[in-house]
Amino acid sequence: MNIIRAQAARLPLAAAILVLILVGSGFLIDGGPAGIRDEDTSAVGWLAGHRTSWLVRATEAATWLADTWTVIAATAVLAAVAAWRTRAWWLPGGIILLTAGETAIYEISNTLVARPRPAVARLDPGDPMASYPSGHVAASVCLYGGLALLLLHVARRHPRHSHGRGHGVARAGAAVAVAAAVAVPLIVAFCRTYRGMHHPSDVLAGAFLGACWLAAVNRTVLARGFAVDDRERRSAGLRPVGAEPRPAHPM
Repeated sequence: MNIIRAQAARLPLAAAILVLILVGSGFLIDGGPAGIRDEDTSAVGWLAGHRTSWLVRATEAATWLADTWTVIAATAVLAAVAAWRTRAWWLPGGIILLTAGETAIYEISNTLVARPRPAVARLDPGDPMASYPSGHVAASVCLYGGLALLLLHVARRHPRHSHGRGHGVARAGAAVAVAAAVAVPLIVAFCRTYRGMHHPSDVLAGAFLGACWLAAVNRTVLARGFAVDDRERRSAGLRPVGAEPRPAHPM
């Protein structure tokens, strides 16, 4: 697994590049030409002026999909299950890297840009100088996107000709996870904007952060780890995890 360690060593550089992009774009949005800033202000103001009681309650509940404690708990559970099932360091390590790395990039970018939150009634607690980018949206992309990638990797390990129960469960789980990876960040982005916690550009930046970091961790750790693991198992005469045994040749 030395190749995975070597690839993972590139992640700090990817994180630094993401910070530079986010900080530069944050300064341009908040302190540059007024076009984007004015559109941001208008959009948040319009949403705040059209709030309804049922949607306020619904967005409060939906925000928990990417709440800090939800992300921490889900990451811990996923990492523990991955370690127990695979006995491989790279899979739980990759899961932890997804959310821990995203959090570090968010905190640095957020502190440096220090964009004020929207000037409307805010419905959630939060640092008034912590608007850009949206950490909730970034975390939702990494958490649910990471789960989808893991289940897709597992589903691909099942032979196409297999029709057993494991085959169907793996593919159904992957399909549900992919749907959640798309839907949850969109829901969270709407909730955070509707509740006055972020401008539209904040949630777009959060989605960008989450997607880029997810791609980087997948490329350097998750996808490469599955590929290396499969090669090592084949060289040892073992089946990839989740694959079914081939039928014996007829006599």
